[in-house]
Amino acid sequence: MKKHISKMENLEEKISGKNIEKLLVALNEFRKEQRNISDFEIYIQDNNEDIKITFVPNFALGEKILGGKTLLGRSITYIISKNTRKIISSNYHR
Repeated sequence: MKKHISKMENLEEKISGKNIEKLLVALNEFRKEQRNISDFEIYIQDNNEDIKITFVPNFALGEKILGGKTLLGRSITYIISKNTRKIISSNYHR
């Protein structure tokens, strides 16, 4: 058992199985308008009745911009219903 735990300690990130479906819903919508997903950090906030999933673009080399848009894309948040697994709302950041 100890061997298994030590391998798990090397993992960088963790997402629950319950949230992966909601993440995939948001990702499908995200891909309709955005560029390469590897240019983004993804934040998940689990609320009581919904899940907030935010895609934040990284900065391009040498870029120093404040706000929700970089050369690599725009920051957007999706609110996903836990019950229906559908997008309730979305909001681009400024």
